Amino acid sequence: MPLKLKSSFSVLFPAFKHGLREPDPNFFKETTALEAAGISIHVVNIDALMDGDLSRAFQYTGKPVTDRIVYRGWILHPGEYALMEKQLESAGFKLFTPTRAYKAGLLFPEFFPHIEPHAIPARWINGSDPNEAVRVAKCLGKPPYYIKDYAKSAKVIAPQGCIVSGDDLESCMSKTIKQLKEYRGDRFEGGIVVRPFIELRHIDNCPFGGLIYEEYRLYFLQGKIISQTAYDRVGGDPMSLPDYSYLGKLIASPFFTADIVVTAEGKHLILELGDGGTSALPPTVNPHDFYSQFSTAIDG
Repeated sequence: MPLKLKSSFSVLFPAFKHGLREPDPNFFKETTALEAAGISIHVVNIDALMDGDLSRAFQYTGKPVTDRIVYRGWILHPGEYALMEKQLESAGFKLFTPTRAYKAGLLFPEFFPHIEPHAIPARWINGSDPNEAVRVAKCLGKPPYYIKDYAKSAKVIAPQGCIVSGDDLESCMSKTIKQLKEYRGDRFEGGIVVRPFIELRHIDNCPFGGLIYEEYRLYFLQGKIISQTAYDRVGGDPMSLPDYSYLGKLIASPFFTADIVVTAEGKHLILELGDGGTSALPPTVNPHDFYSQFSTAIDG
């Protein structure tokens, strides 16, 4: 039986659409681990939050058990996140990752200047003008290119919405941006990020189709690494990675992730960063172990 954790925080999850008092089942493993550890759980109606209906959004959130609360859920636009922070504060909670820190870990233009020497090269534009995207893409060399928005890619439908190549670069960029925006819908964030397409080290085939590449996810809390594992269900040796602890001092967020990839030639590069609260736990991570490390570090 898992040990109870000494907790100075609670965790906020998206509410289940068909049972708004309960967390969304996508977070079942995490909520089960937290309940077993004696850590309080709260919910927020994300659909209502996105609609700006704060009364309905926080209808079943409940009262603070401890004032510090960690959001674990879907990626929100910074404006939506700021509304959530303000409403939580009015109810007596203190959001562990404030809006300014959320943006620092989530938005590509915010974090990339800090990781550029160790990352895949990139350029970006505000908005989604394909001609502007082609202009900055050419600064990176010849195609193919890989595109995403400021917060997320469309890799689940790749190569559509992701890969830009071909003789008619302007036409291809326009088509790919259109597919990316259609996939992201009203979740499209900020603008277009362009990177050169780099071959990664292939380590396995996904049973549902596609390839698995050597990639790792690191979680940083209070400037220190608390989790370092393969990104997918299989991977290489996480302990063989270079020392990325320096990232904890570069990013103005108390809780963020770093995704590291290995190229076909064996070079380690930072793919991107993410907000820790909206980054999914890799499948090999035990949620109870994760929150044990979190609980130890948050008061460290």
